[in-house]
Amino acid sequence: MRNISLGLDDYFMLVAMSMVIVSSIVVILAVTKGGVGHHAITMEGKGGLGPHTTYVSFADIEFVLKMIIICQALYGVGLALVKTSMMILYYKLFGSKPTMRIAIYVTGAIVWAWALSIVLESFLLCQPIEFNWNPTLPGGKCGNRNVAFVVAGVLNMVTDLMVMSLPIPYIWKLQLPVGRKVGLTAAFTLGLFVSAISMVRVVSLMHINFADVTYTLPIPLMWSIVEEQVAIVAGNLPFLRRVFSVVLPASWLGSSRRATAGSSKRSENISERTNNKDQTTETTRWSDDGIDGRSDTELASNGAAPDGIQTWKDFRFESTM
Repeated sequence: MRNISLGLDDYFMLVAMSMVIVSSIVVILAVTKGGVGHHAITMEGKGGLGPHTTYVSFADIEFVLKMIIICQALYGVGLALVKTSMMILYYKLFGSKPTMRIAIYVTGAIVWAWALSIVLESFLLCQPIEFNWNPTLPGGKCGNRNVAFVVAGVLNMVTDLMVMSLPIPYIWKLQLPVGRKVGLTAAFTLGLFVSAISMVRVVSLMHINFADVTYTLPIPLMWSIVEEQVAIVAGNLPFLRRVFSVVLPASWLGSSRRATAGSSKRSENISERTNNKDQTTETTRWSDDGIDGRSDTELASNGAAPDGIQTWKDFRFESTM
């Protein structure tokens, strides 16, 4: 096995993964200890025969509202870490271009401004802060939380599109067949799946009823966790070239097998042509896993693009006396 050290983008992704795990634990606690999925108020049965639903105590409602604040903060920071990891990768691949560096800096600032707004919104949407989880506090008031959640979700989709669009202009400037450009573009824009989930999540947020918060929370919580998890997967998909080679046309990704076979045929033809003169032969190969066993990320840090974009030449000098 090759000894490949982790880069800064890998560490950002690992921290994001840890936050998703914590978010999942928080949601599990909200369900098992806070009564999420049950009505927060009693509902009369037909004919006035008494309550027919499980009643969630006020203490449990307070617990759930506190868990919502934690989930919101983890959601914002976790997604920002994933997007930052992707932008660091883009910097490695295309950072030699001044325009790309500026675009990454600007997009990164917008992403983290959005993440900070999510954290602040979690605590400051209600005044005083305690009113976020204790709605019986005298004199407390909240802004429209549903609208705030929807606006934050829409801005999240905007930052998704900004991050995904960063490498596209540079991919299409590469000297590659159109099919290869399409394949690379698809690999770097698979985050559109995340945006689709984000849209579903935004719709579910509109149906949260804070008068019966425990009963209306399950679907929004589920989509929030799913979005974070899919974002991490999508952020790592550009490295799964071998997986895509099974389901996508070879012309989209390039075929190292074809190139290797071509190299072998050229070598055979060269060996058959024996002369009394000195001869120099040249073989060009596509890079699949990197030069000298180095990974695509290591190549990228030296200004080389990943998976098949880098080429190199082997020169062999043959002399017959």
